[in-house]
Amino acid sequence: MFHKIQMKLSFICCSITAVIVLFIILCCLHVSEHNMYGQERALFLLKAGTISSDLHFSESIDLHWYQRHHMGKNILSIEVNGSPSTLSALLLSEQEQAILQELTEYAKREHPADDSTALSPNTRQQTFTYTNNRHEFLVMKAVLIEKEQEISYTYLYNLDNFYRNINGQRVRFLVIWLLSIAILYLFSHTFTSHVLKPLAKNDENQRHFVAVASHELRSPLAVFKTGLSILKHKPDPGKTTHIFTLMENEMSRMERLIEDLLCLSKMENAEYPFHFEHTDLAVLLTAAYDKYAALAASRNLTLSLSIAAGYDYNCLCDSQRIEQAVIILLDNALSYTPGGQNVTLNLYGSHKKCYLQVIDSGKGIPASEKEKIFDRFYQVNSSHSHKEHFGLGLSIAREICHRHGGKISVSDTHGGGSTFTLILPKTNSHT
Repeated sequence: MFHKIQMKLSFICCSITAVIVLFIILCCLHVSEHNMYGQERALFLLKAGTISSDLHFSESIDLHWYQRHHMGKNILSIEVNGSPSTLSALLLSEQEQAILQELTEYAKREHPADDSTALSPNTRQQTFTYTNNRHEFLVMKAVLIEKEQEISYTYLYNLDNFYRNINGQRVRFLVIWLLSIAILYLFSHTFTSHVLKPLAKNDENQRHFVAVASHELRSPLAVFKTGLSILKHKPDPGKTTHIFTLMENEMSRMERLIEDLLCLSKMENAEYPFHFEHTDLAVLLTAAYDKYAALAASRNLTLSLSIAAGYDYNCLCDSQRIEQAVIILLDNALSYTPGGQNVTLNLYGSHKKCYLQVIDSGKGIPASEKEKIFDRFYQVNSSHSHKEHFGLGLSIAREICHRHGGKISVSDTHGGGSTFTLILPKTNSHT
């Protein structure tokens, strides 16, 4: 499912960005081509102006001058008193003469002499564009009156090179755009993969959560069903008490599981009420020690309390929730530590933080499991040998720490075992 979503998002992101890039490229092309045409026209007017100036001021026009202005695909035709000049008659090819003839007919229709601009009493000129057989020209037609002679010239500036450059630029921009699409798709695919990864992980966790929760709820329901079946079909007064005890225990397990699920859900959605007040963590930890010392002794475990002197343990927190987190850690330590070992409650501080530790000397937690143990329903011991634990306690403890602006971590105890540390700021920024 997420792979299809990723492909669709990648395609959408790439398409939208490609359209935006194409729009930018077209705008750049338009501006560039407009500037290139302006430069080409300026060069044309400069050359035409040079021709006018030379014809006006030079005593004679030689072959070298004519060839210089007639070079390439440009065409220059000069007439004196209505007749072609000697150079024009000699050097113009039949194709060029045909183009000039067509241009003359075109100019009569579209650009009559009346449209020409008078630059001086003796000079008139007009400029326009002309297309012939897919060739486009900038045209200058001018008439000079000099020494009782009428000298007229027609100068056609060929734009083939200009359009060749334009097409080359368009091809380059097209290649750049196509390459950008490939790069954009790779980026979109990587980006959407990164964005969807937490969602995929959350979906996987949710599926695991539903599966494990269903399993945990199915077990007590199976006990109820079996017990009710026995009571209904094979009533035995000697077994009734035992069956009711089993059903009552399973009912208590269901209640604890549901309460933990509701508690965790409310904490994650910020719906669980927290009441912050100044609390002496030394008093809180001492109270937890007093509650569990007898239980530890009954399990052949030694529970000790260590509170470092010289620190102020006054912390702004919800004392009930912090006590709940400490009890979760302490209950886990007492449940998973073998008999004859030690469990220690430790408290020390710094200028801004307090550190509550539950230290056991049990089997410890593998390095690969240290981050996973805070996930819902995760248990290092997959056999579920401790039926009173559902794998939700550490998730609840982590949420409690986060709501206080603190964090919880686990490390190895020197000599074996695990050390869980609650780090709480003395002044909570989450209130």
